[in-house]
Amino acid sequence: MSGERFAFRREHEASRHFFEVPAVPKPAGARTQWLSFRFRSEGMQQASPASHFAIVLRAELGRDTSGVPCSISGRGITWGDTSLAQRMPNNPFAQSPAFGGARGAQVESFWPGGNFLYRDARLLDDGLRDDTDYRVHVHVNDARWVAFWLADAAGVPIANATACVQDDPAHPVLPERTGIVIALGRGAETGADWSACFDAIRYGWF
Repeated sequence: MSGERFAFRREHEASRHFFEVPAVPKPAGARTQWLSFRFRSEGMQQASPASHFAIVLRAELGRDTSGVPCSISGRGITWGDTSLAQRMPNNPFAQSPAFGGARGAQVESFWPGGNFLYRDARLLDDGLRDDTDYRVHVHVNDARWVAFWLADAAGVPIANATACVQDDPAHPVLPERTGIVIALGRGAETGADWSACFDAIRYGWF
């Protein structure tokens, strides 16, 4: 599959501008969905430091009556700063000591009405940097294991740049979904222009 591209700029409306593949056919015998991409931002980390992307495999977007996304289900990662994440009282799973945000990227599971951020399954503790190329791989398998790692320009995994966790079976992630979603969770901004680009986006099953 040739790589795809998704760019997000400050003027885009996050509820209407996102990357979605509604379904990726799962071959017989396959157990793991994978996604890889290259990411680069210009000005985003300075102008909108609390913004972050949800990068979700086995995904499905729920929509309201006008077609605007209102929920998400799946497993994957956050890409960007979630360190201000709160323990929402309507999400009983968030009361676990394993729940917590991160500065750079971490494993997250998503379901309609809730989510879980795995504090200890994280990378890039200093946060993302503008004008820097990141190459990222994400895997989610049938046993709820979620792993992601960084690679160099040649695609070789970088030492000590891997995070992995098995998602809690009690988390009500919708079963048997096969989509891919990349969407922005917007934070406070300074008002300066910024942009972010995912390219060489590839995905599939094995």
